[in-house]
Amino acid sequence: MTHLAPFRTASLSVLALVLAATTVQAVITKLTPLAEVLESDQYIFVAKVEKLDPDNKDRPTAVFKLDRKLKGEPPFERLPVNMTGDDEGKKAGDTKTICDRLGASRQLVFFVRKQGKLYNAKAFTEGTWFSLYGTLDEDGKTVRWAFLHGEPLLRRTFKGTSAEMIKMVEDALAKKAKPPEPDEKEKGGYGPAEEKKCDEDAPAPASSTTPASGGRQPPEETKEQERTQTRGADAPRSPGGPALFAVIPSFVLVGPLAIVAALFPGVFARMAVGMKRWRAFLVVASINSTLALVYWAVFVRYFPRYLPSGRWLAPDTVSLYLVVVAAVGLLWSGRRYRRLAAEDPAVTGTPGRVELTALLGLTAFIAACTALTAVVAERWSATVEMPFRELTFIGIALVAATVYAAYRAATKGADVLATGTEPPLRLSLSGESVGLGVLVLCGLSAVLPTGVRVGLGDTTAGDAEANFGPRLVGNPVALEAFDIEGGTRTTETGRVWSGLTLDGDRLYFGMDTMGGGAGSGRILGVNRHSGKIEWAFDAPGMQKVFCTPTVAGGRVYCGEGEHLDKGCRLFCANVSDGTPAWKEPFKTASHTEGAPAVANGKVYFPAGDDGLYCCDANTGAKLWQFAGGKEKGIHIDAAPAVASGLVYVGSGLYSYVAAALDANTGAEKWRTDLKLRVFGAPTVRGGQVYYAIGTGNMGADTWHYDEEGAEEKDAAGAVVCLDAATGKEEWRAPLPKSVHTGVAADAFSVYVGCRDGFVYALDRKTGKLRWKVGIGGAVLSCPAVATSGGFPIAVYAVSQEGLMVCLNPQTGTVNWQKMLPGFVWDGKPDGGVMCSPVVVTTPTTTGSTRTIYIGAMTVTPRKTVAVFKFEDVIGE
Repeated sequence: MTHLAPFRTASLSVLALVLAATTVQAVITKLTPLAEVLESDQYIFVAKVEKLDPDNKDRPTAVFKLDRKLKGEPPFERLPVNMTGDDEGKKAGDTKTICDRLGASRQLVFFVRKQGKLYNAKAFTEGTWFSLYGTLDEDGKTVRWAFLHGEPLLRRTFKGTSAEMIKMVEDALAKKAKPPEPDEKEKGGYGPAEEKKCDEDAPAPASSTTPASGGRQPPEETKEQERTQTRGADAPRSPGGPALFAVIPSFVLVGPLAIVAALFPGVFARMAVGMKRWRAFLVVASINSTLALVYWAVFVRYFPRYLPSGRWLAPDTVSLYLVVVAAVGLLWSGRRYRRLAAEDPAVTGTPGRVELTALLGLTAFIAACTALTAVVAERWSATVEMPFRELTFIGIALVAATVYAAYRAATKGADVLATGTEPPLRLSLSGESVGLGVLVLCGLSAVLPTGVRVGLGDTTAGDAEANFGPRLVGNPVALEAFDIEGGTRTTETGRVWSGLTLDGDRLYFGMDTMGGGAGSGRILGVNRHSGKIEWAFDAPGMQKVFCTPTVAGGRVYCGEGEHLDKGCRLFCANVSDGTPAWKEPFKTASHTEGAPAVANGKVYFPAGDDGLYCCDANTGAKLWQFAGGKEKGIHIDAAPAVASGLVYVGSGLYSYVAAALDANTGAEKWRTDLKLRVFGAPTVRGGQVYYAIGTGNMGADTWHYDEEGAEEKDAAGAVVCLDAATGKEEWRAPLPKSVHTGVAADAFSVYVGCRDGFVYALDRKTGKLRWKVGIGGAVLSCPAVATSGGFPIAVYAVSQEGLMVCLNPQTGTVNWQKMLPGFVWDGKPDGGVMCSPVVVTTPTTTGSTRTIYIGAMTVTPRKTVAVFKFEDVIGE
């Protein structure tokens, strides 16, 4: 029978290609920066059309031949593509639309990302984008390609000509120029069709928007809810101050000029003469730099437990104080300048050589100190973190003042009167006022929501021993997810997008490859000690995975997609090897963000506008559905909770209700209006069910959803306790901002992280505040509580910026805190760490140890999927 093997292989290959052509992937609606595409895709190359047969009724085809490599070494030279299209493409008539825009005279730029045996690709030609994907054959060499659909909204990413795209890619990869930012005002569409004339006919300019001839019109401009955003290459920001107090010189404490006077007394004497009109600026610079250093040293570096829980000494508030000092200095400077000008008009004259020399000298000195800060800290982001940020701001202000002084000196001739003499009085700003004005603007950039955020730095143990709390052991480790291919170690690009699930020695999580759109999701099972990928689950067109996997009965259950995605699925894989356990995934019309709950042979999972599904855990067969949608007033994204024969759910759109359903039939038992959105999983404990609620979403304090029509005006949040049997509200604890994660609870307290940057401990019985602790930035994940014998011993939380803290559950005292090593937040409100800590407690002969895991990414030297590992100990 061996003579049949080639025929069998060919038949299977053809069957795989035909099946691949029917795969459904959603059209990309996310605003996708080109910089993100260039960084996340392994292969970028230019290709030409070698063959095009769009009129084949059985299977339209196209063959693309690689012409030039721009990035990576693609393992193929030709791309034979089945142009049938998926269901989305067939519905819109995209095969004709795209084939009309292909031709021998046109160049195509391909962006390809490999995930296991799948290749997800986007192609661009003369203002037209489309998606396709390939499947690697069992021989490990042949790649079978299938066209999916057009991507009209990717014109917001780039809509120029192919030649412009190639030049831009080459310049960006060579670090000669940055790629352009996306244009969110562009409504989408396709470039012009290929003109079917002579070979010498040139294509029409691709800058105009051409509607899809196959029936898909350019979608209306949409507002995106993006839980993830590109991490740019510019100046990453981190909330923690570097531990440089013993290394950086003390110029910050004694004021910028004191160190100059001590080291260079002659220069200082000339500077004092040249800068006699700069008293206000020098006073403000010394006060602000000193206050920043004292605050950092006392409340961040050495005595963080003494930081009051109120807002009056919170990091952002202190930054505001410094802005006020600079503003007062600006007013003082202006008043002083007017008084001096009235007494001696010569004060308004152009700056002399002595003043310019002094300004240049001081500016150079501040620049050198700023550079020294970056060198010692081994990262430039340290220069925009407290306390060294204030020195950077002073340097920027001095640069502005120096440029202004040089400008006035260079244009001195403009002040000469017709008589050839200089006027006694000139209408001009003082250089000091210019510098202080810039200093105020820099300070405002630090306190506005889009500016540089201030957070707490690292400590190792704090007063953990005095509080009988855990003590951090060693330094945290970033376990980068990696695989071995052909003897070569390769790391996984992207970030942990979901929560973590621990089962034995393996961590399971969903990820976002940060490539945008279909094919940007994977489910990984990695070794919790090494980070090695033990298996990866890939499905054609898999959306980014925000859903936290659930492990039960030897299987892993996990969904895909986020709020704007449609047609998402629930997958079931075998724990042993990651192979599909169901005949096919459970298909929905919406998205599957929340973690499934598995109980009594049933799987309960949320599906947005579809509501809640219940299916058979072994087969995936649908058992019942609690319907959602605008007509029903229900949209369920939060993971359900199952207890005592009931399934507890919450709605975050159309209506903001909590509901309890019969676990066997789906019949509604009760419904309670919570007044605010429910995007976090309910927690059932001791006859009560707790919901964390709020305005907005994971990326914003307030948000306008087009589906609702109403617009939120003020941020608000709360934790609500309901009677689990009746739904009656027992207490409500209002919070200043939203909470869109679950809550952690022990026998005494309920713990929750809020977007205002605080971790709150509430009395379980009454909801009264026990304590709150600010950790430097928004908290977008649920805290974790570690117990011993039922008694809480530690609360772990992580901020959006990546600061991990261990808190005393009774008092909120900081036992230890540490930044995630290698993680740098991009400063955008919808980015940062959203993964909740997972804690493993191991008893020892003298106490216990805990291993804490957090999922995110590292950004040095590249964006790599990583799980961060901390260890602490009690009694050793």
